[in-house]
Amino acid sequence: MKILRTELRKLLTSRIFLLITGAVFVLNGYLMFRTANSGEKKPSDYREVYTAMEGLSDSEKLEWLDARLQEFSGQHHYNFSVLYELREECSGVVNYKEYLDSIDAQAKSMTSISIFARKGTFNYRNIQKTPPAYDRVRDVQPRFDVSKGIILATDNSFTDILLGFILLFSVLGIMLADREQGMSGLLFSTKYGRGRLLCAKLRALAAVLLGAVVLLYGENLAVSAFIYGLGDLSRPVQSLGGFLGCNLRSSVLEYLLVYGLFKFGALFAIGSLLTLIAVNTRNNVTFYGISAVCLVAEGLAYKRIEPLSVHSIFRYVNLVSFTKVNENFCIYRNINFHGYPVQLIITAAAAMLIFTALCTGLSVYLYGKKRNLEFRRIGLKFLTGRMKKVRSPLCYALYKSLILQKGAIVILVSAAVFSSVHSSFVKKYDYVDVYYRYYTEHYEGAVSQETYDFCESEEERFRSLHERLEELSESGMSNSPEVQELNRQLAPEAGYRLFRERIEKIRDTKNARIFYDTGYKRAFGAKGYDDDMRYGLLAMLMCVFLVSPLIAGDNRYRMSSVISSTRSGKRSYIRRNIFISVVYGMAASLLWMIPYAKNISDYYGHAGLGGGVRSIVEYTDFPVNLTVLQYIVMLAVLRTAAVILCAVIMLWVSSRCRSIVSAVLINFAVFVLPVTVYLLGAEAMVYIGFDPIISVNVLLNGSAYTDLTFVAAFAVIAHICSRRATY
Repeated sequence: MKILRTELRKLLTSRIFLLITGAVFVLNGYLMFRTANSGEKKPSDYREVYTAMEGLSDSEKLEWLDARLQEFSGQHHYNFSVLYELREECSGVVNYKEYLDSIDAQAKSMTSISIFARKGTFNYRNIQKTPPAYDRVRDVQPRFDVSKGIILATDNSFTDILLGFILLFSVLGIMLADREQGMSGLLFSTKYGRGRLLCAKLRALAAVLLGAVVLLYGENLAVSAFIYGLGDLSRPVQSLGGFLGCNLRSSVLEYLLVYGLFKFGALFAIGSLLTLIAVNTRNNVTFYGISAVCLVAEGLAYKRIEPLSVHSIFRYVNLVSFTKVNENFCIYRNINFHGYPVQLIITAAAAMLIFTALCTGLSVYLYGKKRNLEFRRIGLKFLTGRMKKVRSPLCYALYKSLILQKGAIVILVSAAVFSSVHSSFVKKYDYVDVYYRYYTEHYEGAVSQETYDFCESEEERFRSLHERLEELSESGMSNSPEVQELNRQLAPEAGYRLFRERIEKIRDTKNARIFYDTGYKRAFGAKGYDDDMRYGLLAMLMCVFLVSPLIAGDNRYRMSSVISSTRSGKRSYIRRNIFISVVYGMAASLLWMIPYAKNISDYYGHAGLGGGVRSIVEYTDFPVNLTVLQYIVMLAVLRTAAVILCAVIMLWVSSRCRSIVSAVLINFAVFVLPVTVYLLGAEAMVYIGFDPIISVNVLLNGSAYTDLTFVAAFAVIAHICSRRATY
């Protein structure tokens, strides 16, 4: 127990851990509120309907919902989408017995069809096995109540992502901190420094993950209770929306407890895999690489394998699938195991326990047999006579970063990932944009009298088409072939309206020109910042893993005093690392921008480079009348400078940390996590922290409060890092 308490104290007293846990807690709460209030159906719409139905029986609630849906929208103020959703949910609850009977009837019907009636096949066995699985819930009667809160609390991806970040931090802090501090050799020589020590570390990891699950999902339930309410927790779990097909005989409260345990088990299974990788890798880059490959492979298997495939067992007996608790429990499901149906929940739980036991058992065994790799590595270098040749300090710094700290691997992997992401670049089909492109390309150039004459003729043509269409509609010929032909001729009107609107807005702009500008709008952020954040995430990840070890790796061995006493001195040492950070930042920005510019050119063209940027509607008020080409060059220069700035700040964080893990995690939390949260759907994050700096388009498009958030974020970082982060 003393070893366990020590491991927990090392992690829980870390300022970095407390900061990141607090940030995750705040972000999770924000995303809960943001998710609930996004879209057309607001929480207030649900509360109004539930309040109106209060005190009614389930049958009366169904009648009330039917009556409201049959009324015209002017007769009440309720949201029709909410009414329809709750009507479907209430109907399922009221007709639950009929639903169970339909399962039996469907099974009998399917066995009479030749494709399903062949005995000895998975389909036949599955049909025979499904109806008896619901025998245990035949006497259950669901009750219609508020279920939106429970679903919001338990069925979201961002909480899983944030929990995954805490999981990664915990594994690094508990499993790799000793090696980072050079303590592994000393611990190996102690009585309990091997197998028992790793068992204590695994127990500490389990305790932290259990606490994280309770913390975040407790917050989810609290927020959901505030926004929607949780309803009667003693009602059957089949009362929840989407859980009508669940064959688990339990209340909602009991299901929440099962949910929490299953979620914890899934996270600990992933943690045990990461622990096994950590035990058998010599450096952090290898650990990150192998871990990423394993988790990406699991994710691809989960997404690409079809549920009814003969290989579906690899979809469901899967680390990613283990975390999808609601999906596994919401309906009874069997998976195909060599032609035999096996129940998903039992199989997943057994596989999760076996996988966890194997990983933890192997980790303990291999850790107990592990040799002291640090001293063996030093001995090999001495015996082979490496590093005898005197090289320049810059050459050594590059060698240390690219070879010793595996930076070359990071660059190769980053280039491959950038290539993959750029190759998946898509231009979504938009028929309005197709016609808009037609008009802009046929009348490309300066706005002239000929352009206005064409617009007048098009206006007259569309007007006559609408008049004829109205005549046919009044005469009762709405479905005639002529109407279809008129609608076909009117199809370009939406694209023309955009074209005409643009002409009207830029008519008084100096050097205004017409050209196809949809690609420029996408590249400049006028159509949203998804591209900026997607590619910016890759650039930040590349810089984090390349820059974070530069000085923190030396601080790990207390090299600052030695460096300060050398001829090159501390200032030259810092200048070399700044130069390397600038090179890495420039490389990341070039991997981002050059292929992206090519994709924009290939998909949208590059017409109008010599035209003024004010020719684009969203930039008519831009303070300087640059050409489009000049604006692109300015954007490229600013974005390169922004990535370099982020890399230099990462280097500063590295200089304040005494371990590579600390530097990586601080930089990850500051530069990567906010971008990830944006990509998960929190669009307001693009204005917070370093996100506007990474995008640059946010700053150029005139967001008012980005500078303030940047200064605030930098102040927090300065305060944390100035305390010299340690484990």
